[in-house]
Amino acid sequence: MTARMDGSFIDYVDFIDVVQEALETAPRKLFEKMMRLLLNKFHNQEIELQKLALEMDEMHSLPVDDLDEFYDTTLDAIENIKLFKKKLDQIKKKDILFEDLYIQADKLYTSLVIYMDRMGQLEVRILQENQKSA
Repeated sequence: MTARMDGSFIDYVDFIDVVQEALETAPRKLFEKMMRLLLNKFHNQEIELQKLALEMDEMHSLPVDDLDEFYDTTLDAIENIKLFKKKLDQIKKKDILFEDLYIQADKLYTSLVIYMDRMGQLEVRILQENQKSA
């Protein structure tokens, strides 16, 4: 799973490996900064997905050109977060910040599922509107 972080992409699984090493070998302050960065990015993504899901309630056309690609991409992201959570589950007892990250990853996972569900609801609503007008 990758995410855009200040103009470039990172792989969360690789990043968490680096963070674990920082916990064991670097000053605590560096570890905390790295974890806060990751927590903030997850939180921002969660908020953005929630906004997009809410906006769909007011839409009367699909905001994407290719629904199959949307669903494939979203399902991939959901699977990646599930794998990331599995990795975090193995290490979350090492530090409270790993536990916090696990909780935030779970919130992001839920937001992605809701976002995908809202897209499906919008798709059905548009089909129903088109049938009524035909």
